[in-house]
Amino acid sequence: MVRAEDVPLFVDKLSDKGIDCVGLTGEDLFSEYKLRNIKSKTKIIQKISWNDKNALFGKPAICLLGKKSLSELKNSIVAINKKYSEIAETFLTKFPCEKIYFNGCTETAVETNIADYVIDIVYSGRSAKEAGLCVLEKIFSSDIVAVGK
Repeated sequence: MVRAEDVPLFVDKLSDKGIDCVGLTGEDLFSEYKLRNIKSKTKIIQKISWNDKNALFGKPAICLLGKKSLSELKNSIVAINKKYSEIAETFLTKFPCEKIYFNGCTETAVETNIADYVIDIVYSGRSAKEAGLCVLEKIFSSDIVAVGK
């Protein structure tokens, strides 16, 4: 058992040692891994639809959150969960802004006026709502994926 974000790396390394293996992880985490490791030969073997009526979008989604409108994103400060830095960078290429990276508690950056917006994973939307934030843009929806070579 390993952390979901480490599954693709374990599959890569074990496969390189000649060990046949398959791992389960989130599509968001696998996509982030592939953006950081473009030479990786690990791929999605099967996608398993994530359908949960308790999730805001039926599944986890990486979102842009804020109190301001999307039109004000230009030249603002965006707090980004490091776990999704590559996906966030890709999304933000069309918006010149300052980016700061956190390991968690990204909503707190807006609550304390360190940042204007947040990019992080949203499940139920509860913590965003508690921080007074709205989902301004869904960037990436995530299903469950089986990965291997």
